[in-house]
Amino acid sequence: MLACLLLLLAAPPSRDDGAGMAIEMRSVSAQVSVLRSEMTAFRLELKERLEAIEAVKTDLAVLRDEARRDRTSLAGPFLSSPPTGSDSLGVAKGPVFAPRIEAESPRRRDTILLKVKRIEPGAVRQVGEVEFSPDGVFADLPIDQNGALYLVEWSTTDGQSYNLVLRDGASGQPAATVPVKPLQSQGRFVFVGYRVE
Repeated sequence: MLACLLLLLAAPPSRDDGAGMAIEMRSVSAQVSVLRSEMTAFRLELKERLEAIEAVKTDLAVLRDEARRDRTSLAGPFLSSPPTGSDSLGVAKGPVFAPRIEAESPRRRDTILLKVKRIEPGAVRQVGEVEFSPDGVFADLPIDQNGALYLVEWSTTDGQSYNLVLRDGASGQPAATVPVKPLQSQGRFVFVGYRVE
C-alpha cells in the first residue's frame, strides 16, 4: 500500500492538475494585486496623516508665538497711554533700552534694594533683585524679555534727599525720576524694557 502511494506521488501531474494550478496561480496573483493596492492606499493614508501632523505642529508653533506676544501685550497699551507719575512712581513715557538706575546724590547714601518684576496679563513675576551699593555709580536692571512691561520696586533706609533716575543705558537719557526723601524711602518705576546685546 505504501508503495502504491509513493508511485502516485511520484507520477507526473495530469493535465487537469496543470489547469488547476494555473487557476490557483491566477487566484493568488489577484490576491497579491489586491494586497498591493491596499498597501498603496495605507501608505497614502499614512502620508496624509503625517502631513496633517506637520500642519498641526506648524499651527502650534504659530499659536505659541502669538501667546508669547500676548504675554507682553500690555506694553503696547502702556506706551500708547502711560499713566501719570507721582512722588513715589516714576513712569517712563517711551521704551527704555539697557535700563539702569542712577542716584543723583553728591553725598554718601545707603544701599538701595531694587526688585525687578515683569507685568503680564493676570500675573506679576519677579525677574531679579539688585543691590545698588553706596559707592556704585549705577545699577543695571536684569530684564528677561524684550518689549515687556516691567516694574522696579526700590527701597532704602536712607535719611537723605536725592533723586533716583531710571536711565536709558543706550542713549544715556533719563526716562523717569523719583525723589528719595527722609520720610519716603521706597517707590517704583514702570517702563517697557529692551535688552541691548
